[in-house]
Parts: sequence; structure tokens; C-alpha cells
Amino acid sequence: MSTQDTISLDLEDFFENGTVGLHLVGSDGTILKANRADFEPLGYTADEYIGRPITEFHADEGVIQDILARLAQGEKLDKYRARLRAKDGSLRHVEISSSVCFREGEFANTRCFTVDVTEKVRAEEALREAQERLSATYESVLAGIAEVDSSGRFVRVNEAFCAITGFSRDELLSRTVSDITHPEDVEREQLKFQAQVDGEVDNYHTQKRYVRADGQIIWVEVTSSTVRDGNGAFAYGVRMVQDVTKRNEADRQKKLLLDELNHRVKNTLATVQALASQTAQTCTTAVEFQARFEPRLLALSAAHDRLTRNEWKGVSLAELVEEEMAAHRQPGRTLEAAGPPLVLQPKTSLSISLALHELATNAIKYGSLSGPGGTVRVEWQVDKTDPASPNLHITWEESGGPPISQPQKTGFGSRLLRVTAAELQGEMISDFGAAGLKWSLRFPMNRS
Repeated sequence: MSTQDTISLDLEDFFENGTVGLHLVGSDGTILKANRADFEPLGYTADEYIGRPITEFHADEGVIQDILARLAQGEKLDKYRARLRAKDGSLRHVEISSSVCFREGEFANTRCFTVDVTEKVRAEEALREAQERLSATYESVLAGIAEVDSSGRFVRVNEAFCAITGFSRDELLSRTVSDITHPEDVEREQLKFQAQVDGEVDNYHTQKRYVRADGQIIWVEVTSSTVRDGNGAFAYGVRMVQDVTKRNEADRQKKLLLDELNHRVKNTLATVQALASQTAQTCTTAVEFQARFEPRLLALSAAHDRLTRNEWKGVSLAELVEEEMAAHRQPGRTLEAAGPPLVLQPKTSLSISLALHELATNAIKYGSLSGPGGTVRVEWQVDKTDPASPNLHITWEESGGPPISQPQKTGFGSRLLRVTAAELQGEMISDFGAAGLKWSLRFPMNRS
């Protein structure tokens, strides 16, 4: 066999068995040749694909017409985004790189490389949606929010911050924190901010004066927090700002309420961030992340709704347990609860709510709530063995479910339960017995 014949065979093998979709399209738009990597992912056979007009497989007529028009003019395409219609009716996102083969000045055929980027596009859309939601939240929050670099120069501000200072967004982005701070307060905060940049503190809280664009002097409360880069160094600071001028003119109650609001917002954002971060560590796709993260976010939202209904004064433990159980009741499942009247403080109620949600989720996936006939019983009691330091004892006991065993690896739920016990300065026991999971938590009543 000649060298030329060998090369021809190698090229044919390269075309037919390549892992990237390859096809040739004639000047009339007919698919002349295609490899398996091009049509099999779409569910077609060679007979259903080769010899058909390329337009039949594109979901967007305007896109394929644009592609053909560009190629007819001799233009080269590089990673041109398009959508192809699979045999089952689903749509696949692809990137097309193509050029035209001209023979003696005449259009012979196009040479197209097609790469399926469906998962990439979905991930991009999920990321874009998350960014849009974050941006919308950033702009709609009532508190002023600003991001500053290590020199104190503003790099991002929301509308509320502009309203507080009286400067436009463009005016603020050309200024530093010191530029809008009252001269008598500049040095004091510069020292605090520099300590934050140097890594001596992660955040600080201060009250100072701003000089607004109209010359008016106002009092503001600033909470400055550090965001670090991948190396742990200072990347930028996030400053939450509240105008407290009126509050400082002899209303102490309003000051306490605003402090509490600021505290709740930070704690909520920190909880959401932790839930998102820990969930993401166990997910491989955007769809899986959404499926796991959304129920946890809804559980946190429900816990906040309970606190709001009670004006953040605390939540009845019986009410909390009942609402968590109601969300999982179905025919064939038995959920029971018993315990004395007891009110939990806001922070404790949030921790217990998330813990019960994770226990219920686990029971539905693997435990007694995964099928009919299963039972979950939640009980709580106050242990007054030491009258000076009574303990609250909560138990979650499953029965009637499939056999279970000790998990081989630690998942998000297990970590959350341990964190809950640590936050409440309590002791947790998880018993994966033959009858089902028995989980208990005991912590000091002065934490409840």
C-alpha cells in the first residue's frame, strides 16, 4: 500500500471515528457526509441524517440562514452558537466552527466541526440567573452597600448608598471613602480600615459622619467586612451603611431595631452563603445544585416566616415541629410529636428548623419516610437534674423503614447537624440502629 493510500485511510478513519462532530454541507445546504459523533448524539441514524437539508436539524431558522449566508461569502465561523433539534424533540446547544471549500473558484462544500455545549450553556444560564438575582437583591436592599478596594476607592455602590450620600454612582466611583467622610472622622476610620486591609481584623463596625454632596452632615453606621481572594489576601471590602442621623437625635429604640435588622441580614446572608457553599461541594451539575439547594433555602425561608409572625420574639417548639412535619406528611407516613410548651429564641429556632429539615429529607430518601408504613416521632423534654442549668433534650426516632447502616462518608446533612450541636453548645448522638435512625440533641436551656 502506498504512502498516499495510507494517508487517505488515516484521514477517513480520523473523520469517521473522531470524537468531535464533523460534517460536510453542499452549496445547496444538503448534508453530504457526517461522522457518528455528529448525528448519533442527536438520536439520528446515518440514513436519517446524511442527504437531508441541514436546515431541518436547526431549531432557529434565522441562525442557520445567517450561518449559510456567511459561509457563502467565504467567511470563517469560529464557535458560532446554535441550537440543534434532536430526534426526540429536545434541543441541544452547539458551537460550530466552519469554513468553505472552494474548487476552481466554485463553492464545493462547507467543513463543519460541531461541539455539544448544552451543559456549558445550562451552567452559564444558571450562573447568569444567580448573578441577576444577586444584582437585583443588591440594588433593592434598603441598606446602602458599597465595595471598596484596598485604597478605599469605591468600585461598586447600590442605589441606596447613592441616596444616602447624595452623590451619583459615577461621582462615587471616582472618590474614596475618605473623600466623603467628615474631616474630623477620617483618621480614626483610616486606622480601622488599614487594619482590615492588613488582615489584622476581618471586619469592623463604626459610627461616623458623611459630608453629603449638598454639604449636609449626616451620621451613618458602617459595617465593613473583608472579602478575600484565592490566596487569602484582602480582595475588597463590603460596607453596609445606614443613615442614623434621625435616630441619633434622642431615639434609642430605633437604634436597637436597626442594629437587630443589620444583625439578621448579615446572619441570613451568612447562612445562605454557607448552605450554597456546602451544597455546591456535593453537586456536579447546576440542575443537581438547584434540586438540593432550593429545598434548604425554602426551609430557611419558612423558619424566618415563623419568626416574623412572632415579631422575632421567639418560636414555640411545638409550632416549629408541627410545621416541619406538615411539610412531609403523606398517606402511609406517620409523624408524631410530643413535649411540653416551650419557646425557643430566634437563633436557636433557626438552627433547630434546619436540623429537622435535614433529618426529614434524609428520612424521605433513605429512612422510614421513604415508603409506606414508616414512622417518625419527635419528642422533647426539659432535664432539670441540675436546677441551676436545665437542659433541653430533643429526640428524632424513626421506625418501620428499610434497613439502614452508618453512612460511609459525611454529607452536608451530617455536617449541618454537627454544626447545630456546636452552635448550641450541646451534645448530639446519631444511632443508626436496625430499627431506624435515632438522633438526639441535648443543650443548655439558657441557649434556647
